[in-house]
Amino acid sequence: LMSHSYKSPLILTTTNLFFVCSFSIVKFLSSAVAIETIMLFRFLAGPVFLIPFFILTKKPIIIKSYSLFIFRIFFGISAMSCLFLSFKYGQIGKSMLIFECSTIWTLILGYIFYKNKPHYISLLTIPFVFIGLYLVLQPQSMTTFNQGDLFALLGSFFNTGVYITLKQLRYSHDTTTIVLICYFFSALIVSIPAIISPPMISLETIGYLILMCSVGFLGQLGMTLGFKFASAGICSLLMLSIVPLTTLSGILFFGESYQPLVWLGIILIFSCLILISRWQ
Repeated sequence: LMSHSYKSPLILTTTNLFFVCSFSIVKFLSSAVAIETIMLFRFLAGPVFLIPFFILTKKPIIIKSYSLFIFRIFFGISAMSCLFLSFKYGQIGKSMLIFECSTIWTLILGYIFYKNKPHYISLLTIPFVFIGLYLVLQPQSMTTFNQGDLFALLGSFFNTGVYITLKQLRYSHDTTTIVLICYFFSALIVSIPAIISPPMISLETIGYLILMCSVGFLGQLGMTLGFKFASAGICSLLMLSIVPLTTLSGILFFGESYQPLVWLGIILIFSCLILISRWQ
């Protein structure tokens, strides 16, 4: 049997490849397909894959905190909408990096509101994160940002809400229940625009959408499984590999390139994220 020390890196690296594949398809489709349609297919994967599992295993659905689920669904829809819009209007690698800054916002909020004092190394990285963000965003003025970068930054704030509500939900709910409920109701909400104005999409596009949501859902399952075999800190480090992988995808498949100062900002933020994930 494979040692646990190898299971987590192998599973989480594969997981990130699934996520990068899914996000790259989103980037590819976003130029021609409405974001709400992409979101609908993404969230439909939850009930399509999990409802049969609940029926076959006769697993009961127990909700212990309706308010937490409402906030989790709100933050989840908002975060993913912003991320996918950032892919549409910006560069996939840079968008992913900015979005991952939710780790830093979560750290700061935990320190302020929950008195969770982080390691001193993590605290020391925070000023460098803001320097890196400035280099990456490179605003022409304090009110003028690249549209894709702005969506990614806004999404990172919403994703902080996802992290906080998810942590609270996991105290009283199992993973499959959380995913099923959140995906089911998110799909209902994002289906409203599709009902009002049905999208005109080809069979080929539907095939890409199904591939996108299926591969993304496999990534969600892999992440859940991978976190079982290693500490949260090590898992967070491994999951950060999605940043260089999406950057590579952007360069290879979408012809993206970066100025030297942006590269410096990317390296600075990524290094800080690694230190925070390691020391927390």
